[in-house]
Amino acid sequence: MILSEALGSFRSVLDGLERVLITTHVNPDGDAVGSVLALRGILRSLGKQAEIVLDDEIPVKYRFLIDDPVYRVDDREFLDMVTDGGFEMAVYVDASEPERAGAVSQHLDEWMVDGAPVANIDHHISNTGFGDIVIVDGERASAAELVLDLSQFLGIELTPPVANQLFAAVLTDTGRFQFSNTSPESLQAAGSLVAAGAVPSLVTERIYFQRPAAFYQLLGSIFSDLEMHYDGRLCVMTMSIDQARQFFPTESVDTEGIVDFTVQIDGTDLGAFVRQMETGVYRVSLRSRGDVDVRAIAEAFGGGGHAKAAGCRIEGKVDEVKERVVAEIGRHLG
Repeated sequence: MILSEALGSFRSVLDGLERVLITTHVNPDGDAVGSVLALRGILRSLGKQAEIVLDDEIPVKYRFLIDDPVYRVDDREFLDMVTDGGFEMAVYVDASEPERAGAVSQHLDEWMVDGAPVANIDHHISNTGFGDIVIVDGERASAAELVLDLSQFLGIELTPPVANQLFAAVLTDTGRFQFSNTSPESLQAAGSLVAAGAVPSLVTERIYFQRPAAFYQLLGSIFSDLEMHYDGRLCVMTMSIDQARQFFPTESVDTEGIVDFTVQIDGTDLGAFVRQMETGVYRVSLRSRGDVDVRAIAEAFGGGGHAKAAGCRIEGKVDEVKERVVAEIGRHLG
């Protein structure tokens, strides 16, 4: 289905219902957070009861974008809403498959009316095409660009808060417009959002330049143990749970963006950030600034993502995990 037809289908279905449930992937990043918040605002401007439910908390650095409660799967207030009557439509945003939403996808049938349609708004090339309404374009740099398309198709005039939410999403998924996925459409979207009231200086400051001192102390610890492979073409950084607790003893640490440092070293083509999630389980984030498709590397371990940015989860001891990742990357290096 071409994009205009998919947008038309979304509008047709939306016209006949009132209650919409919105979700996104686990460990939500800037694109996920900004897109679901903006979509909620857009649907509410049409008089719909739109609510967001997530498997994970929104990271601290994105919370300034929140303009109304965002629920977790076990929040009493949210569960009370469900007992009052199920939601009539579910919208997955920035999720390549339903399972990426974690516990939300497991409970969805309990929260929806029978036969409720599912919409899929995403920009991952690995998207499985699930759902009744599929608004997917793997050429877009962010899901936010598709949410913006939808708002324009619906004839919605964006408010400044919604414009900030979408701007944050475009900004982060293009790496402040530095990643190779930055396209004319990305820059045009950013321009239209500024025209609608987004404040780039505010959004950039809050997301990128308000980190606690402990974060930089943790970075120093991670940097001191970085490894270089394949004559400097690959940089691997590692973080254990104990290492994180040393600097963040009472709170979780926001590690989004650490992997980007791996490809800021002169001569590197690829980077991997291996983060311990629990005993024997590691999250591996991958970056490429060359021709190597890291999505293919992530898929070898059951993960996915984009050609330049991808990730996966691997079980084992840290040295074994790193050895497997380094070996798989070696198979893709020319």
